[in-house]
Amino acid sequence: MMKSNNDFIRHAIDVKGNLQSVPNYIEYGEKSLDHLTNYFSIKTIQTIKSANKVLEPHCHTLLYQLVWVTDGSYSVTIDDKIHHLQKNCFLLLYPNTVHATSFEDNPKGYSVHFSIDFFEVHEKGTYLSNVIKRSTPKRFLIVKIDETTSYEINVIFNGMEKVNSGGSFLSDELIRTYLNLSLLKMYEFYGLLDKNTLFTSSQTIVNRFIQAVDANFINKRSVSEYAKILNLSEGHLNNIIKKETGKPAGYHIRERILHEAQRLLIYTDSSISEISYTLNFSNPSYFFRLFKSLTGTTPKKFRKNHLKEKTIST
Repeated sequence: MMKSNNDFIRHAIDVKGNLQSVPNYIEYGEKSLDHLTNYFSIKTIQTIKSANKVLEPHCHTLLYQLVWVTDGSYSVTIDDKIHHLQKNCFLLLYPNTVHATSFEDNPKGYSVHFSIDFFEVHEKGTYLSNVIKRSTPKRFLIVKIDETTSYEINVIFNGMEKVNSGGSFLSDELIRTYLNLSLLKMYEFYGLLDKNTLFTSSQTIVNRFIQAVDANFINKRSVSEYAKILNLSEGHLNNIIKKETGKPAGYHIRERILHEAQRLLIYTDSSISEISYTLNFSNPSYFFRLFKSLTGTTPKKFRKNHLKEKTIST
């Protein structure tokens, strides 16, 4: 069980941004497979706690994880930041998000894992399908629900668990209905279902751009390269990204590189030179200058300060 940030130990990261030595589980301790289809599972938080399931840093490459807390609290550590989940809180984790969980005040609730194809049997191409696949820089959502609505959500999850254990030939259809309802309620409170935030063609381009950057930032650094991938002119892409996000396209590319650099500095023992080459810089000095210009500090000081904070917290 994790007690502090210090327990969120370092792990090696490959050049595509995937954590190589962080355990990759289907759920809790079960080694992941190369391929999962039509996958759904629901467990109570109490069951997970009593079974001493694996809660150290891990990820689910092929699955989304949805948590609903009905009572008590526990913390989830994501990219070395601790988030405390209280009663009536949702947590949605995207695939490949490294996280670790620590139980605090006798939490109760539910933890759901599902593959995107299970969810998309009838929802593919719908608004909700587009929303759940929409890339966010954080790769997770935490949403607090009011007391009145939480009663409705408790009914939804109780129904989901009951149907899952019943074995009816309509179980999958009923579970998808419950899952859709829970996600719709979560996104409604998060603000993504407001009529003013419905997907436009511009927002779709932003989503595709973020996904392209996430997949190619190691080898592609220029806006023109991403414009080519998206079959747009560089000027048009930059205008759309700036209008929708408030920042130019180049900013998001640099931020993705920075985020990966910080993860490497935190979770690996690689030297700064090794990290610069891992991130495809031809010279460590170029990496040094970019890092300092974006953060105001050097990679060495960033790592040192981070280790100091971890020491103080223990």
